[in-house]
Amino acid sequence: MRILQLTNKVPYPPRDGGAIASLSLATGLARAGHEVVVLAMNTTKHRTVGETQSINLISVPVDTRIRWFPALMNLLFSRLPYNAVRFRSREYAAALRRLLEKEKFDFVLLENLYTFLYLDILESFQGTRIIMRSHNIEHEIWLRTAKATPGLKGMYLKILGSRIRRFELKQINRYSAVVPISEHDGAQLTAFGNHKPMFILPTGIELSSKELKPQPGIGSLVGHLGALDWLPNQNGIRWFLQEVWPIVKKSIPKAEFHLAGRNSPKDFAAEMQAMGAFFHGEIEDAQSFTAGLSVMVIPLFSGSGMRIKMLDYLSEGKAVVSTTIGAEGVCLTPGTESLVADRPVDFAAAVITLLRSPGLRKEMGEKAIELVRNNYSNDLLIKRFVDFLTRLP
Repeated sequence: MRILQLTNKVPYPPRDGGAIASLSLATGLARAGHEVVVLAMNTTKHRTVGETQSINLISVPVDTRIRWFPALMNLLFSRLPYNAVRFRSREYAAALRRLLEKEKFDFVLLENLYTFLYLDILESFQGTRIIMRSHNIEHEIWLRTAKATPGLKGMYLKILGSRIRRFELKQINRYSAVVPISEHDGAQLTAFGNHKPMFILPTGIELSSKELKPQPGIGSLVGHLGALDWLPNQNGIRWFLQEVWPIVKKSIPKAEFHLAGRNSPKDFAAEMQAMGAFFHGEIEDAQSFTAGLSVMVIPLFSGSGMRIKMLDYLSEGKAVVSTTIGAEGVCLTPGTESLVADRPVDFAAAVITLLRSPGLRKEMGEKAIELVRNNYSNDLLIKRFVDFLTRLP
């Protein structure tokens, strides 16, 4: 098959959940013998220069920087979410038209909601079979974040979330099939009125790139690794250090919390250090960072889709404590492959239990690896996805 994949960022290097999801799909399809062309927005935030990866990649520079005056005009005079407007590009639209005029594709995969800004172009080419690859329910992220954010910022995020919801609902059934990343998202799309064929396709793991053995760590080291410019991550880590960490430290005074991630604002990094975190900033090798830590935490209270960071930790055989939302999209059993808690006292108790129990950490790591082997092999997921595509009319 010949497949065109539209992405709102260059999916390499795979440093965030969206890039990881897009790249694993593209490379998995290519490895299975299909011809894949990726037309990617080379955005200001995720700018990539030079060699990217052994995939057929066409990148188009798109300036997505937030500009306060256009944002204000959008708030006052538009019904479109500003998040979407930032991804509207004449250059990208022209590149898409040229590509469709020159080449024929069996399917066009739309990665991320904001590539739907180009649906009109796709629909103008008769016979184009469009697959909506839904990474998350976008408005759910923003409305959850608004609920956890006080003041004027929270009010603005609520308006933004409502606009994204309206935009999202308008895209329902404007495709040949929809491919959500989790069962939760699939149920949401059904509730929104989807009646097109659906296939649940979680992000897969390249098992050959992992050691697939438990890493229980040594000592009382707790850690988190994630994008530190993302507001839900900031809010969650702040909650953990304010509400949970003092309980852990009271019980285990030698415990240390290590925090790493890219794009951290300077004031956030300073705040984390002042609250007792060992701050590492952006790191070269994520697996080396996590290998020596005893417990990984995912203190997340807003988000949608699939927690790819959870999947990474599980595939590395790490013991994990997460909130319910932090574990969404991964078919784990709380208490078996990870511990799940939402109240500070319960979250702290889970961390303390694992820090004091190397045997439990090892056992949990073994079960986590078994879960990944059985459910998240990228090659197996791609095979099932291709079977789904071949059955579409």
